[in-house]
Amino acid sequence: MAKRGYNRDTIRGGATDWDVSRPFSSYLRLLGRLLVHPLRFFELLPRVPDPRAPALFLVFSGILAAVVWLLADGLYGSLAALVLPLPLSLVLAAPYHLASWGGRFGYVVTWRILAYPLGFLWPLTAVPGVRWIAAAYAGVLLLAIGLSVVREITFGRAFLSCLVVGGLLMFVARAVL
Repeated sequence: MAKRGYNRDTIRGGATDWDVSRPFSSYLRLLGRLLVHPLRFFELLPRVPDPRAPALFLVFSGILAAVVWLLADGLYGSLAALVLPLPLSLVLAAPYHLASWGGRFGYVVTWRILAYPLGFLWPLTAVPGVRWIAAAYAGVLLLAIGLSVVREITFGRAFLSCLVVGGLLMFVARAVL
């Protein structure tokens, strides 16, 4: 598999990390893998607490979302879409981490699980009809698969916790928006 002393939990620069040197092609490749085969995506997700690749991915997604929001809603929505992805992901990872209490890895790995679906969801939030369907797909189904595979908890528990947390978050977002 790799050099001596490495295993699937310690390899850095795994196949599902976002590649900074090729941002657009890497973004499309990861999007395709996450949409077509999310189980394989999360199986390959590195289980190391290295925040660089997901953080840069969220910044890149924020730039794409800012362009989409600028076209759809104007300057204020664009500025919010540019600034919010990284801090929002850090806040949103807390309830998902608490809901998957007893899993194998810590908060940073839970944040990594959340960062990629949130990054792909972020530009879609500008499209009125698609935003709620995409949020339900990313916030419930994709995160349930990610939590069950990476944190090594049962899928039923992960799905139920994501359903509750995602439902509460969508209720609050609906009330605010």
